[in-house]
Parts: sequence; C-alpha cells; structure tokens
Amino acid sequence: MNETVRKSAQRFIMLIMGLALLTGCGEETSRGTAPSVPARSGEAAKIPVTTKSAKALDLFYQGRAQLDNLHFVEANDLFAQAVQEDPGFALGHAYVANTARTASEFFDAVRLAREHAASASAGERLIIRALVAASENEQDRQRQALEELVALFPHDERSHMRLANFLSGRQQFAEAAKHYQHSTAINSGFAPAYNALGYAYRAVDNLQGARSAFGRYVELKPNEPNPYDSFAELLMEMGNYDESIQNYRKALELDPHFASAYAGISNNYSLKRDHAEAIAVADEMLAASRDFAERQNALFRYVLAHLYAGKFADAMASAEQMYTEAEVKGDHATMAGVVEYMGDMYLDAGAAEKAADCFDRALAHRQKADINDAQKAQAVRAHMYKSAIAAMVGGDVETAATLVGDYKGAAAANGTAFEQRRIHAAEAFLAMAKEDYENSATHFAEANQFNPLVLYWSAFVHQKLGNTDKAVQLASRAAHRNTLSPNLPFVRAEAQRLLSDLKST
Repeated sequence: MNETVRKSAQRFIMLIMGLALLTGCGEETSRGTAPSVPARSGEAAKIPVTTKSAKALDLFYQGRAQLDNLHFVEANDLFAQAVQEDPGFALGHAYVANTARTASEFFDAVRLAREHAASASAGERLIIRALVAASENEQDRQRQALEELVALFPHDERSHMRLANFLSGRQQFAEAAKHYQHSTAINSGFAPAYNALGYAYRAVDNLQGARSAFGRYVELKPNEPNPYDSFAELLMEMGNYDESIQNYRKALELDPHFASAYAGISNNYSLKRDHAEAIAVADEMLAASRDFAERQNALFRYVLAHLYAGKFADAMASAEQMYTEAEVKGDHATMAGVVEYMGDMYLDAGAAEKAADCFDRALAHRQKADINDAQKAQAVRAHMYKSAIAAMVGGDVETAATLVGDYKGAAAANGTAFEQRRIHAAEAFLAMAKEDYENSATHFAEANQFNPLVLYWSAFVHQKLGNTDKAVQLASRAAHRNTLSPNLPFVRAEAQRLLSDLKST
C-alpha cells in the first residue's frame, strides 16, 4: 500500500481532497534555530531536522521509522508526543498532519507547522510551504516548493521522493518514476522509494518493472507487512486473486492490525464472487480496528462487498451505520464523505432525486466541517459536478448542461489537476447524454483514466462509434484494473458483460 492508495480507499474518512503525499524520512539532525546547510562536494546534502528537545528528536525518528513502514497509527502517536515535548517543532507538526486520522487534526497540525516555520531550517520551511499549499489546493505553489527542495537538496533521497509523490498524485507517473529512481540511486537501501516506484510502474502498465521494484522492497523489508501488501495489490491487478490473498495473509501474520491487508483480501473475494468470504474478512477487519478511522474503513468494506454482490439494501444499511457512528463523534467531514458515497450508490441505482439529496447533505456537512476555506470552496465545486451527473441520470439534460458550465468555470479558474480531469468527465457525460459520441470520446480520453466509471462509459461510447478494438481495451481495464477503487463495484459486472459482447461480435 502507498499513501495515495490509502487516501483513495479512505476518501470517505479524510476528505482532504487533492492532497499529495508529503512523507519525509531520513533528514539530518539539528537542534535550535535554523542550522547551516551541510555540504557534500559543494552542494547541499540532507534536509536538517530542527528541534530544541533531544527527546522530541528521538520520538520524531521513532515515528519516522514507523511511517517508513506505513504504520500510520503508531507514527502519528509518536509525532504527537514529539510536538508535546517541543511545541515549536515545526517539522514535527508537519508530520502530525501527514499521519492525521481526522480532518480537524490535519488542519490543526498544518496551522501549527506554519506558525513555527520561521524557526526551522530552509529545507523544513520548503516542506511546510508545500504542505500548506497542498492543504489550500494550490498545486502550482506546492510543486514550486518541492522543486526548490530538490534543487537545494539534490543528494537527499527524500527530497526526490516528495516531488515524485506529488507527481504521482497528478498522474504524471513517468516523470515520478525518474525521481523515485533518483532516490534509489542515492540510497539503494531506501525501501519506501521501491514501493512507490512499483506503483508508478504499475500505473504505466510496466508490470514487470513493478514486480521487480516490489521484489526489491520485500528483500529490504522482509519482516514488515507493507511489502507483501503492495505485492499482493499488484497480483490482484493481474487477476492472480489466490496468490494475492496469500501475500496479504503474510502481511497480517507480521501485523494483525495492518488494515489495508484485510481490505485487499475482502476485495479479492468480491472479485472472485465469494460474497460470504468477503464479509467474513470484513468481520476480521472490524474486530482488529483500534480507532474511529480504522473502524470506518472496516465498515466501508461491508458496503463494497455488498455492492459487488448486488445487495443494495445491505450496502446502504452499512453506510448508514458509518454515518451514525460519525454523527455520534460529531465528525462532519466523515459524515460528508459517507453521505456523498450514498449518493453515488443512488446514482448507480438510477434514483437521481435521492442522489441529489445526498449530495446536498454532503455539501452542508462540509461547510460545517473542520476544514479550511479552500477545501470548502472545492466542496462547492464538487457539489456542482455531482449535481450535474444526478441531473443527467434523472433525464434533465438542460439543468445538467447549466451545472456543467458552472462547474467548468469554477474548476478551470481554481481547481486542482484532479478537477481539471473532472471537467473533461463532466463534458464527456453530457455529450454522451446528448448522443454526441465523438465529442464524448474526446473528453473521456482526457478524464481520469484510473476511474472505472470513466473507463466503462468510454468503452460504451467507442462501441457506439464502432471502434471495437478500443472498446475492448477500455472495457477490459474497467473490469480488471483499479481493483481498490470505490467506483469499481458500480461498473465491474457491466464492464464484464460489455467485454463479453464485444468479443462475441
């Protein structure tokens, strides 16, 4: 599992939209005010860590080691202890943000990192600048800060890793892979870079390269769960479901609380059409949950398993349980994510009015949530998009066209890279509703190619245009790839049927 995947799978929990991974590991040590930059052959070497407390520094390094191995709960606890020891520890607050389990914790930590950045080193200030920019959906500023970081610390594997993670978040995987390779060239034992490189290779269909990268990751960390988890995910993408389950089980043998392994096993069983086993693994995951976020993630496995099995009422009941538990906690960000996904479920069922009501509720919750103004503005834009799709499903093409226009204007001016691709998705769906298949196909090609909904409907459009080979390619990807996407249950069966029909013609 990598951080991008983790956040995608838990989007209903965190709702920190457009946020790229800002994992930083292995920086050199410093105490007090901003130190002089260490040198190697006349160039900057490693990013300093600035704190006045030796105990805080020790806790930070312990947390960083946990984060390297994607033990987020343990890492977060250690970073929180570090900033208690030194409340002015700016980079420590940044790491609390990167491992936050709720939206309010994230934004509080970002605020504190920014407040204390002046006492940090130049490298740390760039890391925090990038973090703040990410929290405000300012991706150009985020990229600029990360590029400056790489320029200032070209021999620090973590600086390249940070920029590569940002590029992966923008789906610029080939460019990201180059920076991951820089990381491994600087430090051949830097395990997290091999993990991320495997995902980058997988995204560009270099499955052999992905196997090799994950294999090296396993070699470096044979006693950690995540290497087996990552390899298992690749096997699931390749359709090797039983072998995938075996590797996920290896991860759980090493750490019975490694939540993503339970999620992967449950998903494998759903893809194998074994609903009973998928639910049984969700039971295991729920029993192993240690906090609210992990419990929400476990409950979401029930939602997905029921959807794969065509059990809409059961899926909705599990979603309602998620919502109720978030309501008790008073977590409006999580409530928004859950109710928005319920809207997606209603869309898939053709219940446009119920979907639109859910999207209205989601927006209301996000306006009450502990998120910043930039995230609330993005929530307004997301509501335009979702409402437009609901109007199309309800057959109101005129209203949909107005909403698509509104969304295009708002997102083009202020949106993230994700939203720029979503503009194309909106245009593609609208053109499809008007039976303008040529225009629809053009826009679908510019939309998110890792969204099963985009892939399936793009295949449908190409079938209408008589482009059978292209339709087969897209339908196959819709049915068999992006196996952890929360959108896959909505289209997998349809994509498999379409693929069968296309191959029979």
